[in-house]
Amino acid sequence: MVNWAETVRRLRREQGQTQAQFAASLGTTQATVSRWESGRQGPDREQSRAIAALAGSRGGVIAAPGEASWPGPGISDHLVATEMPGPPGRIRDLPILGHAEAGEDGIFLDNGTITGYAGRPSNLVGVANAYALIVHNSSMRPRYEPREIVEVDPNIPVQPDDYVVVQTVDDRAFIKLLRRRTQRAIILEQYNPPKEIRLEPGEIAVMHLIVGAHRVYR
Repeated sequence: MVNWAETVRRLRREQGQTQAQFAASLGTTQATVSRWESGRQGPDREQSRAIAALAGSRGGVIAAPGEASWPGPGISDHLVATEMPGPPGRIRDLPILGHAEAGEDGIFLDNGTITGYAGRPSNLVGVANAYALIVHNSSMRPRYEPREIVEVDPNIPVQPDDYVVVQTVDDRAFIKLLRRRTQRAIILEQYNPPKEIRLEPGEIAVMHLIVGAHRVYR
């Protein structure tokens, strides 16, 4: 099993970065990196891919003692794994439902109407109700860029520090980081500009987990 606390600390120090700088390069927050390095929390699937990509871009590997090394894909330090185009061979049958803004005033257009199809990643094969959205602004940069396609699995329960699509009862939709959830409020975080957004539970129609993303190249 990968020792994420040691791995993250080593990568960050190799780059001479503060926790805040390292967090920005991965599209997350300083508090999250602090929890990784202290061992209180490990990265989620997307974050672990981004860390692996960073290790690979520096010629490094990720491995636990006694395990085979896991080389990260060779991409630029300034990219995260979610910015890579979908790999060859994907079946293009993942429905794109309108689009979602990453900002506070996001609008979920053509709700329920399929506007196109994206390549289906392997983790969504057989997930009949999975869908994709296209990001249309930079409020969650560098995590999600304009024209990126995010891939959503409605069946996995969300938890704090997950990236989510939140749709309200009046058909707005936001791509945000779920910071915390209480009986009285859903607290979301956006990056640009940094802002905390509070919604009452009664305002939310659905909240789904983002499980992957890739750039649109046209």
